[in-house]
Amino acid sequence: MTAPVLPMQSGDEDWELLRRSTPEDTAGFQKLVEKYYASAHAFCRQVIADHHRAEDVVQRVFVNIYMARDRVEDRAKFRTFLFRSLLNLCINEVARRNQPPSLSSIIDSEESGPAAALFADRASPDPTRGLETAECLEMIKRSVMMLPPKHRAAIYLREYMELPYGEIAEALEASLAEVKIWIFRGRNKMAEILKPYLERGEI
Repeated sequence: MTAPVLPMQSGDEDWELLRRSTPEDTAGFQKLVEKYYASAHAFCRQVIADHHRAEDVVQRVFVNIYMARDRVEDRAKFRTFLFRSLLNLCINEVARRNQPPSLSSIIDSEESGPAAALFADRASPDPTRGLETAECLEMIKRSVMMLPPKHRAAIYLREYMELPYGEIAEALEASLAEVKIWIFRGRNKMAEILKPYLERGEI
């Protein structure tokens, strides 16, 4: 399979690191992997909700990018192209497996990120409170997985990566209006799910 032609942003330091990489000197490529691996993996987990499948997708995308490093065009940021490539492979992976993802893999004990900080029960040892928090987390995970993959991707890029709407639209190959609608609907869905917990002061 022929590797895709990669878009390049003139003056983009990330692309320059990639272009300087060779089989004899992979230092530039290694810097890119170190810079983006964590966010790329978290992004994939948000879309396909499986730690190991997400890891496989990220590795495949980085390999594909490295193999096509010599064929670039002056168009997009490296970060934008990376998330676009990740999303495409994630969607293909979901379609290929055609099975519900493991809900427990969305938020795990090692990489729970902002969600864990938000819902951690720091004040009370009451076991009932812990059960309520667990129930809340499960409902959040279920509500997220009810959204289409691109919607989940848009919410992640906006809420966690804090990308501007225009870059999200470019990364997801969607219009600016579509991205705003996806994020608006996702936020409303989350607010609807969390409303009973917020009213009871549990979060």
